[in-house]
Amino acid sequence: MDKVMQETKLDTLTIVAQDLADLLSGASVAMDKGKEAISRLGSVYLSASGGKVVAKASDRYRLIVGESELAGESVLGECQIRANDVKNILATIKANKVARDITLTRVGDSLSVAIGGTSLSVYLGGDTFPPYEHLLAGESVPVAGISFNATYMADFGKVPCSHKGGQLVVEFMGDRKPIKVAIPHNKITWTALLMPMRVI
Repeated sequence: MDKVMQETKLDTLTIVAQDLADLLSGASVAMDKGKEAISRLGSVYLSASGGKVVAKASDRYRLIVGESELAGESVLGECQIRANDVKNILATIKANKVARDITLTRVGDSLSVAIGGTSLSVYLGGDTFPPYEHLLAGESVPVAGISFNATYMADFGKVPCSHKGGQLVVEFMGDRKPIKVAIPHNKITWTALLMPMRVI
């Protein structure tokens, strides 16, 4: 009996509505929004464990990871939420003007999102987010010069930030290495990476 109950145990995340909106909208800045985008790159990956919730996305040229503390013991295995579903969740949060908690429940490849009186069903992708922690390691170093995509850097200003008008803290990790960007937020620890461009 205990084994059957364990196998059917649901992954559930309960989170403040505005925190979920900030995490999804912030991470989605780095997902591939092109018409020909492959599912793996055109998604936000959401997970929760150990009292923390993490949202992340990358289009190969940028990476954004947002991490926030959670009240309670929510556990949610990594969920690949595609661009259209991210958009629908954010629109529903805005339409409901929710100030209370949102509950996300995962059963297999399906994610139920309860927002106020509305429940959304999301079919999750089957990809997993690649390891990225090694890209964040290392100390900042002085560089003589570095080339980067100005539009991509400016997009980081769209990530929810605790400073009115936005603020970016930039670190250079070395020649031809990713540029590390911190984005201040009062509840979310944002870390972003931007790949440098080759000077032609």
